[in-house]
Amino acid sequence: MKIKALRRELQEIKAHLDGKRRIMTYGAGTCANDIKKILKEYGYQLDYALVDAPYCNGNTYMDKWGGGVTEVISLEKLNPSYDPQVDVIVWAIGSLEKFRSCIEDERIEMECLLLWDMGFWKDKDYSSIHKKEFLEASELLCDEYSKKVFWSYLKAQKGDVDDDILYSTSGTYFNELTKEKRKGAFVDCGAYDGMSAVDYMKFMNQECLVYAFEPDKGNYQNLVKKMEKRSNFICLNKGCYSSEKMLSFVSNGDASCLQETGNEMVEVTTVDKTVGDETVAFIKMDVEGAELEALKGARKVIERDMPVLAISAYHRQEDLITLLPYISNLCSGSERYHLYLRHHSVIQSELVIYAIPVAYHESGSVRN
Repeated sequence: MKIKALRRELQEIKAHLDGKRRIMTYGAGTCANDIKKILKEYGYQLDYALVDAPYCNGNTYMDKWGGGVTEVISLEKLNPSYDPQVDVIVWAIGSLEKFRSCIEDERIEMECLLLWDMGFWKDKDYSSIHKKEFLEASELLCDEYSKKVFWSYLKAQKGDVDDDILYSTSGTYFNELTKEKRKGAFVDCGAYDGMSAVDYMKFMNQECLVYAFEPDKGNYQNLVKKMEKRSNFICLNKGCYSSEKMLSFVSNGDASCLQETGNEMVEVTTVDKTVGDETVAFIKMDVEGAELEALKGARKVIERDMPVLAISAYHRQEDLITLLPYISNLCSGSERYHLYLRHHSVIQSELVIYAIPVAYHESGSVRN
């Protein structure tokens, strides 16, 4: 399989899509819906969402923006068969493992487009304008691989997607960097369905108390239902922030977020107040752009317990130049963090800052 990376630019998209018989995504999830929305903005229709045969049950899916029904079908059942000369496929699966297996599978003779720019970065000159701040932030990272990912990620915002991004490490949140066992609670800011906490306990091979914050009402109800038999889960229908208040909120399933033009109000609180005196071992944050405020609301717990931190850093253009310095300045001396950066997806999402207590390094647990 051949992959061509392109940005979300009309002229570039037109060069690949104009005159094609059919436009398809490889994948039928959230990313496919995002791509469908972008195509619609430029006047193109998504004809099919391709999935592997075992997952093809004849169902259709409706996108979240009311763009109509798109048929889900396997590549083998396309009629007429796929022809790269007259058809085009846009890659829409975030999994690095799936991406690698397809690109290395000699039986898959097809060409895919990788639409890197999903609209996260509105200002394409942002990294150039703030070059000094980005340079200073990159110097806070403690290994060369993190710095490679840092600069590769910035390059990709301008359309230059390279192997340091596409072939980054797997194991989002739980990997070689975070494998050291510690006693204490798992704090999940942006819990969704609670499976991150379940994965954490499996990874550590130990049960623990879980604080699961999920502000979206629908997601919260699903979270409570899934975890109703787990007495160690404290589920909170609240968002994480730097203070307690009510904020405007956009409810949108797996991409819900705080926003001034939201369609409802949600309660937000701080990790510090919620956790109290409970010892915390790990904090994971994926709160759709509110990570800095959520970190501010967890400052006391972080300074007291030095938990491992796994913080999403791709929702805002300024994330790398605000989150890295903030975490770096939280502690000093022997009570401090080593900072790493890893990217766990073929698409823009899943860029994660890892803050690992220096004590981990002294035990020889952290590896590149």
